[in-house]
Amino acid sequence: MSKFEILSLLISALAAIISTVSLMRTRKLAKEQLELERVTAELSRLQIESIAEEKSNKTKPKFNVNLTKLGKSYSFYISNTGQGSAYNVNFELIDCEDSPLSSHDLQDKFPHQEIKPNSRVKLLAAIHMGSPRKYQVKLTWENENGEKYEEIFWPTM
Repeated sequence: MSKFEILSLLISALAAIISTVSLMRTRKLAKEQLELERVTAELSRLQIESIAEEKSNKTKPKFNVNLTKLGKSYSFYISNTGQGSAYNVNFELIDCEDSPLSSHDLQDKFPHQEIKPNSRVKLLAAIHMGSPRKYQVKLTWENENGEKYEEIFWPTM
């Protein structure tokens, strides 16, 4: 073999080594890019779910029930702090043998046709020395589609 043939052989062997290294790096980059695409797709799916949940929360009511003393009288306040209205709202004291509520006041106000966002309903309560310090309240309501919901609250003095 002549010097030129050996030189040609060495150059072609070096070119084969360089192309093999380049091919291995390209495969590694392609694999990482596929993984990155999978992660991006998963993040997009989670973001879409989050946006959908946020959109549905904008139409939901969010209730809070408090027992508050103003002067010498106590009142239960049912507040809708959410962004949606609640319909056919009902108020019930659970496991309360000595109800502090006036049955007349309760019947006049509940079921409440609609409690709009950022509004509240007041129920007078006749609290005395023997009254419990904590009450269990069950609120039931419907959304605009007629789906029924309920939530339990524990207002305290």
